[in-house]
Amino acid sequence: MTTVADTVSTQTRRAQLRSDVNLAARVIPTHYPLETFIAVNPLAGLESMPFEQAVRRAGDLYGSPGVLAETTFRELYRAGRITDADLESTLRLRYPTLLDGQPVRMGNRVMTPAQLLRGDLLHGSLAPKPLRRNMTRSEQTAAAVAEQVDAQATKWCAAFFGSTAAGWPMPDHHKGFYHAWRMLAPADHKLSRRVRASLRALPIRADDAALQALDLLGIPEHDRITYLQAHLTRLPGWAAHVRWSAERATGVDLLDYLAMRLTYEAILMSHNSFSATTEPAAIRPSIPSARDRAAALALEWGLDNTGDDIDLSAAARVLSALPVTARQLVWQQAFEAHYRDALLQALAENAAAPSTGRAAAQIVCCIDTRSEGLRRHIESLGEYQTFGFAGFFAVAIRFTGLLGGTPNDLCPVLIRPEHEVVESPLPSAADAAQRVRNGSLLMAGAEAAFHAAKQALIAPFALAEAAGWAAGPWAAAKTLSPLASGELRRRLRDRLAPPAPTVLSINDTVALAHRALYAQVALTTMGLTKQFARLVVLCGHGSVTENNPYQAALDCGACGGQAGGPNARTAAAILNDTDVRAELGTLGIAIPNDTWFVAAQHDTATDGVTVLDQHLIPDSHVPDVRRLAADLRIAGAELAAERCSGLPGGPADPDPARASRHVANRSVDWAQVFPEWGLAGNAAFIVAPRALTRGIDLRRRVFLHSYEADVDTEGGALETILTAPMVVAQWINCQYYFSTVAPDMFGAGTKTIHNVVGGVGVLAGHGGDLQLGLPRQSLTDGRSFGHEPMRLLTVVQAPLQRIDMIVSRNPVLQHLFGNDWVCLVAREGPDDGWQRWTRGGWRRWENTATADDPNPTYQEVMPCQPTA
Repeated sequence: MTTVADTVSTQTRRAQLRSDVNLAARVIPTHYPLETFIAVNPLAGLESMPFEQAVRRAGDLYGSPGVLAETTFRELYRAGRITDADLESTLRLRYPTLLDGQPVRMGNRVMTPAQLLRGDLLHGSLAPKPLRRNMTRSEQTAAAVAEQVDAQATKWCAAFFGSTAAGWPMPDHHKGFYHAWRMLAPADHKLSRRVRASLRALPIRADDAALQALDLLGIPEHDRITYLQAHLTRLPGWAAHVRWSAERATGVDLLDYLAMRLTYEAILMSHNSFSATTEPAAIRPSIPSARDRAAALALEWGLDNTGDDIDLSAAARVLSALPVTARQLVWQQAFEAHYRDALLQALAENAAAPSTGRAAAQIVCCIDTRSEGLRRHIESLGEYQTFGFAGFFAVAIRFTGLLGGTPNDLCPVLIRPEHEVVESPLPSAADAAQRVRNGSLLMAGAEAAFHAAKQALIAPFALAEAAGWAAGPWAAAKTLSPLASGELRRRLRDRLAPPAPTVLSINDTVALAHRALYAQVALTTMGLTKQFARLVVLCGHGSVTENNPYQAALDCGACGGQAGGPNARTAAAILNDTDVRAELGTLGIAIPNDTWFVAAQHDTATDGVTVLDQHLIPDSHVPDVRRLAADLRIAGAELAAERCSGLPGGPADPDPARASRHVANRSVDWAQVFPEWGLAGNAAFIVAPRALTRGIDLRRRVFLHSYEADVDTEGGALETILTAPMVVAQWINCQYYFSTVAPDMFGAGTKTIHNVVGGVGVLAGHGGDLQLGLPRQSLTDGRSFGHEPMRLLTVVQAPLQRIDMIVSRNPVLQHLFGNDWVCLVAREGPDDGWQRWTRGGWRRWENTATADDPNPTYQEVMPCQPTA
């Protein structure tokens, strides 16, 4: 008979278990599905720790590196990418007193402390690789059981998440993961009868099953969080996606997932014979003492008479300040310093002439690094001004297109959409809109029927017989002539569903006060409050590629991993509204009557820019738009030519016309694994007027956010920039960083063996973990890096006191800047020197860049070892 005390005790244990699961889950990231793939920092749960400590903790949790291998850094040194000056400036930053110490005599030579430490960095024995220390019972004593638990977890997660999209739903899917698994698992005949019998006796509740398994495994309560983390980090990809799904009430949470894993482990361990004694952990290579390192250096340098204890002891005292395990972080800092010093020197020396007179047009691009190239090339063609602003243009919307369907949230994941925006046809275009709907429905229906037939039980055989005569030649055409087949598809689409003129509902459904506030925030934040051009272009971006599961990773992160055209159209509609302009006038922002806001979208795969809603452009501005469109075509072609030399298989030095054809071909080539580099190479985030960067070739490595400190006297705009766009840029930076330094754990492997799981993610091969990060082809071509893994540098031009105030009231910034996840550098004005933010106050930036090495391109100097 169950007593009241028993019931209370059970409820208490359940509540404690849920709390333990929540705490354990902090070490795993969140994994977004492919259709809205959002970059994340896989170590976001460790950002409260200093970066060096966090990567060591990740090594203990995952057994994966947090920086490049020492051998790779040494190759970079030999290639000139890291110099002696970089190493010395880094060592001085870390050990200022030590480097000013007395020289040390080693045999017949006298060595400075800097020379000793540099010699150890270059020649010292390698630090041991990280080892996973936090392990499950089965990992420690029965590796076969641990592998079986992982295999079962992969199988059931793939069935639950992928079955619906595949058209074969998992039975009882609607009742939730644990219930569906509990009903099906006992019928798995690959398991023994005893195991299946135990599975049939499982509790109805997931928390009770997990508690039962923990008891059977003998896990004490004080070790429970650590043990749960050991299970979560075995397959962090699936765990991360479960975490994302739990936040959206999709019928699964981490407790369900852990209950399954723990149950399998407990039952399989109890039904398998193995040694009860824990097997010794992998033997970690011994780390040489400082004295041994000094002796090894003497041998490396061929020094004589080093047997004297005094000589070696003095050298050992210097080397002991730099532990072997800390050397990789010194290399990392020196690697970053080389780029940062050169960038800050170039910014300090830039003397771009201020714009005079009214601009021919003002173009507001997303802060995305790929926009930097477009801005640079369009500015070179005439009196154009460009601005940088987050690509959702301050309008967080849930958008429903003309064809209806499920609305899309077009805003950063940090915020929720505030308004529904619906696309509808102009009253005079009702018939054209109906033709679009009918044609699109016909094409979608044919595609759905084709895919349904492929997934059905018998239909694929009939489909091959009935449609093979057409599918075969079509596949050949797509392979041999991607551009021609892509053009044919476009013409067919335009024939069946020609574009119809439409408008958005924003000005009819959102109150004037809200629309005026959006307009004020956007214009003030980017510093565009006066001297408006006749034409102001709001240019979102997206990427059109073929057969690319990671297409969303190339779209606009500020728009939730989707193209930014609807946001640009929404913002333009607001800013063209006469009532909004009248309200802005009362707030001190006077937009001239002859200024018209135009929406556009930049295709980053082809560098073509499409002007949207051309039917809404007044006749008076049509010539201006035509001139701008022509110049954008020129700028896009020149940018394509610039990019081609860095694209694998691209022409080395093409003319703009040939380059445009080449990138267009890559965009529609279904066999192309390098359609574009995306945000590879991202390294810095600059918050300043365009005058700071105009005229400098930043090589598409920098996020550029416009900011005018004089307009933002209260600091609200700067606070928004640092706590939203800058944080998102840091996520992007960290995902590229960890996908590069730890590709086996935080990357996604090669695209050539990817298997897509129902739109959720990809597997590398036929099973295993859901891949967490970016594919290899987003990071390297196998010969050189596409992305240099370095932490984000944030550069701000604003009063230092204002920055301090913002950091002091935002814990997220204190963690990022104070724990060295992001380096913050600032200056008050153009005539001031750069200052580095530290917890102890601002410190002058020590620049070691030399005039003959202003800013090396990573394509030219990187060696062919992009992984640790």
